[in-house]
Amino acid sequence: MGLFPLLNDPPVFLVAFALATLGLVLHNLFQAWLADRYGEMAPRRYGFLSLDLRVHLEPFGLLLLLLLGFGWPRPVPTRLPGPKGALVALMGPLGFFAAAFLFGLLARFLPYPFGEGLLAAYRLMLLHAAIYLFPVPPLDGAKALYAVGGYEARRFLDQLSSYGPVGFLLIFLVLSYTGVTGSVVQGLAGLLEALYRALGL
Repeated sequence: MGLFPLLNDPPVFLVAFALATLGLVLHNLFQAWLADRYGEMAPRRYGFLSLDLRVHLEPFGLLLLLLLGFGWPRPVPTRLPGPKGALVALMGPLGFFAAAFLFGLLARFLPYPFGEGLLAAYRLMLLHAAIYLFPVPPLDGAKALYAVGGYEARRFLDQLSSYGPVGFLLIFLVLSYTGVTGSVVQGLAGLLEALYRALGL
Protein backbone atom coordinates (compact mmCIF):
# COMPACT_ATOMS: atom_id res chain seq x y z
CA MET A 1 0.00 0.00 0.00
CA GLY A 2 1.32 3.41 -0.87
CA LEU A 3 4.95 3.83 -1.76
CA PHE A 4 6.40 2.05 1.27
CA PRO A 5 6.71 -1.34 -0.51
CA LEU A 6 9.25 0.31 -2.79
CA LEU A 7 11.57 1.13 0.11
CA ASN A 8 13.38 -2.17 -0.45
CA ASP A 9 14.57 -0.61 -3.72
CA PRO A 10 15.53 2.98 -2.76
CA PRO A 11 16.36 4.27 -6.27
CA VAL A 12 12.97 3.17 -7.60
CA PHE A 13 11.25 4.60 -4.51
CA LEU A 14 12.90 7.98 -4.98
CA VAL A 15 12.01 8.16 -8.67
CA ALA A 16 8.40 7.12 -8.04
CA PHE A 17 7.93 9.54 -5.16
CA ALA A 18 9.46 12.45 -7.08
CA LEU A 19 7.25 11.76 -10.10
CA ALA A 20 4.10 11.29 -8.02
CA THR A 21 4.84 14.63 -6.37
CA LEU A 22 5.21 16.15 -9.83
CA GLY A 23 1.80 14.70 -10.67
CA LEU A 24 0.23 16.62 -7.78
CA VAL A 25 1.81 19.79 -9.14
CA LEU A 26 0.54 19.08 -12.65
CA HIS A 27 -2.97 18.66 -11.26
CA ASN A 28 -2.79 22.20 -9.92
CA LEU A 29 -1.10 23.67 -12.99
CA PHE A 30 -3.82 22.31 -15.28
CA GLN A 31 -6.54 23.84 -13.11
CA ALA A 32 -4.72 27.14 -12.58
CA TRP A 33 -4.00 27.51 -16.30
CA LEU A 34 -7.63 27.15 -17.35
CA ALA A 35 -8.91 29.33 -14.50
CA ASP A 36 -6.43 32.00 -15.58
CA ARG A 37 -7.66 31.72 -19.18
CA TYR A 38 -11.19 32.28 -17.91
CA GLY A 39 -10.11 35.47 -16.16
CA GLU A 40 -9.82 34.17 -12.59
CA MET A 41 -7.02 36.21 -10.99
CA ALA A 42 -6.49 34.29 -7.74
CA PRO A 43 -4.40 31.37 -9.09
CA ARG A 44 -1.85 33.72 -10.64
CA ARG A 45 -1.87 36.04 -7.62
CA TYR A 46 -1.10 33.20 -5.21
CA GLY A 47 1.57 31.58 -7.40
CA PHE A 48 -0.34 28.54 -8.66
CA LEU A 49 0.91 29.12 -12.21
CA SER A 50 4.48 28.65 -10.99
CA LEU A 51 6.46 25.48 -10.23
CA ASP A 52 7.07 26.55 -6.63
CA LEU A 53 6.58 23.36 -4.60
CA ARG A 54 5.83 25.41 -1.48
CA VAL A 55 2.73 26.77 -3.20
CA HIS A 56 1.41 23.48 -4.49
CA LEU A 57 2.26 20.82 -1.92
CA GLU A 58 0.43 20.07 1.30
CA PRO A 59 2.41 18.10 3.94
CA PHE A 60 -0.43 15.82 5.07
CA GLY A 61 -1.32 15.09 1.46
CA LEU A 62 2.27 14.01 0.83
CA LEU A 63 2.25 11.82 3.93
CA LEU A 64 -0.87 9.99 2.77
CA LEU A 65 0.68 9.61 -0.67
CA LEU A 66 3.42 7.62 1.06
CA LEU A 67 1.07 5.67 3.33
CA LEU A 68 -1.94 5.02 1.11
CA GLY A 69 -0.73 5.76 -2.39
CA PHE A 70 -3.23 8.61 -2.57
CA GLY A 71 -2.49 12.24 -1.76
CA TRP A 72 -3.49 15.74 -2.62
CA PRO A 73 -1.98 19.19 -3.24
CA ARG A 74 -3.16 22.50 -1.87
CA PRO A 75 -6.44 23.50 -3.54
CA VAL A 76 -6.25 25.99 -6.38
CA PRO A 77 -8.16 29.14 -5.33
CA THR A 78 -10.97 29.61 -7.84
CA ARG A 79 -14.64 30.52 -7.55
CA LEU A 80 -15.78 30.29 -11.14
CA PRO A 81 -19.45 29.27 -11.33
CA GLY A 82 -21.32 27.17 -13.87
CA PRO A 83 -19.74 25.26 -16.76
CA LYS A 84 -16.46 27.19 -16.50
CA GLY A 85 -16.08 26.19 -12.87
CA ALA A 86 -16.86 22.57 -13.74
CA LEU A 87 -14.28 22.52 -16.52
CA VAL A 88 -11.63 24.01 -14.26
CA ALA A 89 -12.34 21.32 -11.66
CA LEU A 90 -12.14 18.53 -14.24
CA MET A 91 -8.78 19.80 -15.45
CA GLY A 92 -7.37 18.28 -12.24
CA PRO A 93 -8.09 14.63 -13.18
CA LEU A 94 -6.98 15.47 -16.71
CA GLY A 95 -3.64 16.64 -15.27
CA PHE A 96 -3.21 13.28 -13.52
CA PHE A 97 -4.18 11.47 -16.72
CA ALA A 98 -1.64 13.48 -18.71
CA ALA A 99 1.03 12.66 -16.11
CA ALA A 100 0.16 8.96 -16.37
CA PHE A 101 0.41 9.14 -20.15
CA LEU A 102 3.84 10.78 -19.97
CA PHE A 103 5.17 8.43 -17.29
CA GLY A 104 3.90 5.33 -19.08
CA LEU A 105 5.43 6.53 -22.32
CA LEU A 106 8.85 7.23 -20.84
CA ALA A 107 8.84 3.94 -18.92
CA ARG A 108 8.99 2.12 -22.25
CA PHE A 109 12.35 3.62 -23.09
CA LEU A 110 14.27 4.30 -19.87
CA PRO A 111 16.33 1.72 -17.93
CA TYR A 112 16.45 0.90 -14.22
CA PRO A 113 15.68 2.60 -11.90
CA PHE A 114 13.82 5.16 -13.99
CA GLY A 115 11.67 2.72 -15.92
CA GLU A 116 10.48 0.95 -12.77
CA GLY A 117 9.93 4.24 -10.94
CA LEU A 118 8.01 5.62 -13.91
CA LEU A 119 5.75 2.55 -13.95
CA ALA A 120 5.01 2.92 -10.25
CA ALA A 121 4.21 6.61 -10.72
CA TYR A 122 2.11 5.74 -13.80
CA ARG A 123 -0.09 3.47 -11.69
CA LEU A 124 -0.40 6.09 -8.95
CA MET A 125 -1.44 8.77 -11.43
CA LEU A 126 -4.12 6.53 -12.90
CA LEU A 127 -5.42 5.91 -9.39
CA HIS A 128 -5.52 9.65 -8.72
CA ALA A 129 -7.23 10.41 -12.02
CA ALA A 130 -9.91 7.83 -11.21
CA ILE A 131 -10.51 8.88 -7.60
CA TYR A 132 -10.59 12.61 -8.31
CA LEU A 133 -13.42 12.06 -10.80
CA PHE A 134 -15.78 10.81 -8.08
CA PRO A 135 -18.39 13.36 -6.93
CA VAL A 136 -17.27 13.15 -3.31
CA PRO A 137 -16.15 16.33 -1.49
CA PRO A 138 -13.48 17.67 -1.63
CA LEU A 139 -12.60 15.89 -4.89
CA ASP A 140 -12.72 17.57 -8.28
CA GLY A 141 -15.74 15.56 -9.39
CA ALA A 142 -17.71 17.05 -6.50
CA LYS A 143 -16.51 20.56 -7.36
CA ALA A 144 -17.63 20.08 -10.96
CA LEU A 145 -21.05 18.82 -9.88
CA TYR A 146 -21.39 21.66 -7.39
CA ALA A 147 -20.65 24.18 -10.16
CA VAL A 148 -23.33 22.92 -12.54
CA GLY A 149 -25.72 20.97 -10.30
CA GLY A 150 -29.05 22.09 -8.98
CA TYR A 151 -30.12 22.82 -5.43
CA GLU A 152 -30.62 19.16 -4.47
CA ALA A 153 -27.20 18.16 -5.78
CA ARG A 154 -25.53 20.97 -3.87
CA ARG A 155 -27.40 20.14 -0.68
CA PHE A 156 -26.34 16.50 -0.98
CA LEU A 157 -22.70 17.52 -1.47
CA ASP A 158 -22.92 19.87 1.51
CA GLN A 159 -24.19 16.97 3.63
CA LEU A 160 -21.27 14.82 2.52
CA SER A 161 -18.86 17.67 3.28
CA SER A 162 -20.21 17.92 6.83
CA TYR A 163 -18.64 14.52 7.65
CA GLY A 164 -15.19 15.96 6.97
CA PRO A 165 -12.06 13.87 6.31
CA VAL A 166 -13.44 10.84 8.17
CA GLY A 167 -16.43 10.65 5.85
CA PHE A 168 -14.21 11.02 2.82
CA LEU A 169 -11.85 8.26 3.94
CA LEU A 170 -14.77 5.91 4.63
CA ILE A 171 -16.22 6.53 1.17
CA PHE A 172 -12.76 6.09 -0.36
CA LEU A 173 -12.32 2.74 1.41
CA VAL A 174 -15.77 1.53 0.36
CA LEU A 175 -15.13 2.46 -3.27
CA SER A 176 -11.77 0.68 -3.14
CA TYR A 177 -12.95 -2.54 -1.50
CA THR A 178 -16.06 -2.85 -3.69
CA GLY A 179 -13.92 -2.65 -6.81
CA VAL A 180 -15.44 0.58 -8.13
CA THR A 181 -12.14 2.44 -8.06
CA GLY A 182 -10.32 -0.47 -9.68
CA SER A 183 -12.84 -0.60 -12.52
CA VAL A 184 -12.38 3.10 -13.28
CA VAL A 185 -8.58 2.72 -13.15
CA GLN A 186 -8.78 -0.20 -15.59
CA GLY A 187 -10.92 1.86 -17.95
CA LEU A 188 -8.44 4.73 -17.92
CA ALA A 189 -5.53 2.32 -18.38
CA GLY A 190 -7.30 0.83 -21.39
CA LEU A 191 -7.72 4.29 -22.86
CA LEU A 192 -4.01 5.00 -22.41
CA GLU A 193 -3.08 1.70 -24.04
CA ALA A 194 -5.28 2.64 -27.00
CA LEU A 195 -3.43 5.96 -27.24
CA TYR A 196 -0.07 4.20 -27.16
CA ARG A 197 -1.17 1.81 -29.90
CA ALA A 198 -2.36 4.75 -32.00
CA LEU A 199 1.17 6.15 -31.68
CA GLY A 200 2.62 2.85 -32.83
CA LEU A 201 4.00 1.87 -29.42
